[in-house]
Amino acid sequence: MKNYIQKPIGELLLLFLVIFSFSACISDVTNPDQPLDPNSNLEKVIDYPEAYPLENLRMDPGTLKMLADLRAATAKYHDIEVAMEDGYGLGSGCVSTPAGGMGFHYVNFAAVDGEYDPTMPEAVLYEMDKNGQMKLVAVEFVINKDEWDAENTEMPYFGMQAFDVKTGPIGPNNPLPFDNYQLHVWVWKHNPNGIFTMFNPKVTCN
Repeated sequence: MKNYIQKPIGELLLLFLVIFSFSACISDVTNPDQPLDPNSNLEKVIDYPEAYPLENLRMDPGTLKMLADLRAATAKYHDIEVAMEDGYGLGSGCVSTPAGGMGFHYVNFAAVDGEYDPTMPEAVLYEMDKNGQMKLVAVEFVINKDEWDAENTEMPYFGMQAFDVKTGPIGPNNPLPFDNYQLHVWVWKHNPNGIFTMFNPKVTCN
């Protein structure tokens, strides 16, 4: 099983192209009614006064390319009906803590195993808006740790970003009944604490 650890790429042209394309398509809010660019299959730019965090623009171009690919692969899940047709079902109520929220987890339980595809997350996360509509905000990768470790000598990475490790009995430190690697990626709603941070202070369950 290939471990997707991306080494920094030195070509200056690739760096400019990836940073430009990714920073242009990220916004704090999403609009699933907005048409997709047929050439890129990415959501068109939505003007928002808050720039995407500079920390993301300083990422290596390999990670930025993976983030752009992940957006392209999950854009269709702005329509929650499409997500359910693809095997995602409600896995949790709205998750919120004083540190921020995650929203509702829709999980493809059949995909939770020891495999890892950086364009196919095991869960997609939604926030309910004031009109009761589910808005796609993030994705989450979940990998069974024992199964992964049996085939790999290193932990999984998303580009240069290591996964979080959750072990022990189910509880505050591990919400799942098995040891796992997991990673939240806020590709559809700006997280001021970082795109790979677990909780987003901009997401609430109110």
